[in-house]
Amino acid sequence: MPMVTIPAGQVAAGHLPPVCARHGEQATATKKVNLISKPPAWAAVLIIAGVLPYLIVVMALRKTVKAPAWPWCAKCTSQRTRSLLIGLGLIVLSFVLMIAFAAAQSDAAAFGILLALIGFLAGIIVAARATTQAITGAFVSKDGNLVEIPKADERFAYALHHPGARV
Repeated sequence: MPMVTIPAGQVAAGHLPPVCARHGEQATATKKVNLISKPPAWAAVLIIAGVLPYLIVVMALRKTVKAPAWPWCAKCTSQRTRSLLIGLGLIVLSFVLMIAFAAAQSDAAAFGILLALIGFLAGIIVAARATTQAITGAFVSKDGNLVEIPKADERFAYALHHPGARV
């Protein structure tokens, strides 16, 4: 899987081949996707000072490209639906278990609440992996001039460089 870079202007104009960048399959739909840059590695140190300073720095340094027509295949839809259902299911189940353990007032209740809290956090993480950007696997470069797809399918790369070619 090659690393593919696309000029940000091309992505913002919606000039992409009708091939899924992640799976290489024919696109069944296009999605509006806001692609953002990864936070700088050094920003993680700011979490020591608190979540708010970290968020302020990350938001200030973030580069965004709005893709009006990102190619989306059936596998992307399936992957997003599966992640959302699992994540939201874990959140709901954990919430119900927390209430049940809190009402039980037994010696094992504290341990049960802790496990439910871990399940709740896992549900949030899984549901967060269902965002359109997470499914696409694309990020904006640090300077904001390129969109990078680290694990692009070869068929997408070929279609990008050979417009009109059959994939």
